[in-house]
Amino acid sequence: MTDDFFAVNGQVMPAAEATISVLDLGFLRGIGAFETFRTYGGHPHALAEHLRRVWESATSFGLAPFFAEADCRRVVAEILRRSGHTELRVNMLVTPGCHGDGVFGTTGQPTWVMIARDVHAPPEADYAHGVSAVTFQASRHLPAFKTTNYLSGTKGIQLAKAAAAHEAFYVDDAGYVTEGVTSNVLILQGKRIMTPNTDCLPGITKASLRPVAEALGLSWYECRLTRDDVYTADEVWITSAVREVLPVVRVDGHTIGDGVVGPWAKRLRTAYHANCLESARRDAGR
Repeated sequence: MTDDFFAVNGQVMPAAEATISVLDLGFLRGIGAFETFRTYGGHPHALAEHLRRVWESATSFGLAPFFAEADCRRVVAEILRRSGHTELRVNMLVTPGCHGDGVFGTTGQPTWVMIARDVHAPPEADYAHGVSAVTFQASRHLPAFKTTNYLSGTKGIQLAKAAAAHEAFYVDDAGYVTEGVTSNVLILQGKRIMTPNTDCLPGITKASLRPVAEALGLSWYECRLTRDDVYTADEVWITSAVREVLPVVRVDGHTIGDGVVGPWAKRLRTAYHANCLESARRDAGR
């Protein structure tokens, strides 16, 4: 039997008991940063990288680091032990804490929350048959940071839902595809991977995929991508911590390649997953 356990400011508790104040600025003003990571073999993957990025994002609202990697590992281990889950998907959020003086003043300590559930990766059918995506014109606020402000992405998610699509890709005012609402975007032409490198979040999964892809003989090129680049690609993928490498076979109704999952998506996912298992175990042993 499994149960969900979350953590608030480092204290693990049953999910139903995990609460924060209604005065928290994450709730009142939408001020917060977050990261999503998962475990492999019970160990967090790329935890140091996720912590580095959450603190970089937190600089946008003046929050300095206030807990350590060892604290995260302790919480994850306790949740795994108490929950009975084999692997976890963890949403880690930080906010400045409760409202004090003025509009953005705080009182007391900042807030740290870890929402841990079973991984809940996409079904295997999505990897076997691929998913679809749509594009929409919008820009994300502070695209280099992973903040809790997803207001610009709601339009894309609504469009994707209406089209029965899995993801929506941002397209900036100049007509370039930048990223997915909840993922990074990569395309394959021949044996060359191309992926946006401006106005998008520097993805940890995407960065971890690069050496895996290069070891398999693919080249890597960071550049701007147009909609036509995506429509005419041999393969299109999205990456994120939980989805790993997920193939996209239709974008805006355009069939990618011959409309079936390409061979490289399968090879990369297998190799990437194995690499994550190894690196998570290695990091845990340090």
